[in-house]
Order: sequence, then C-alpha cells, then structure tokens
Amino acid sequence: MKREKRLTKRERKALKEPKPGAASAHQHEHHIHCVACGRHLDEGEFQAVPASAKFLRCQHGSQFATCAEHEERAKIILETHDRTGQPVQAASAWH
Repeated sequence: MKREKRLTKRERKALKEPKPGAASAHQHEHHIHCVACGRHLDEGEFQAVPASAKFLRCQHGSQFATCAEHEERAKIILETHDRTGQPVQAASAWH
C-alpha cells in the first residue's frame, strides 16, 4: 500500500490563514531598503518630483535602491561589487 503524499512544512504554512492581529505594519508588496544606509524606502519616493530615492544598476544588470542623499556612497558600494565580484555589502535594514 502506497503512502499519500504529505505537504511540506512550507506548503502547510502557506495554506494556513494568518492569525488576527498578527499582520505587521511592514507587510508590503515591495519591501525596499537603501543599499547605502538601510533606510526603508516607500514606492512613492521613487516617483516624487524631485525623487528622494532611485534605482542604480550594477554591471551585472541587478538593480539596487538608494535614497538620494546617499547616492554617491551607493555608487561606491556597487563599484566595489563590480570590481571584486563579491556580493553587495549593503547596510543593515532599518525602519
């Protein structure tokens, strides 16, 4: 007799409904942080005039978000990433 296939823990968790009150204030469709300082960036900051946040692209084609005030530091971080081939040394995220 063959056993029934069981769901993995991840699959069971995905099917389970969240507990009421467990919703976090930071459940976003897109959760973006500055690569240079780690500050949380909202999508509206990219579309504001003048934009207070923007995306930078490394030579490999990956996009990284940065706030306007730390753009130069973010460019240095991405240049280091491009030159060494190491992962991007992004700042720790904070809100």
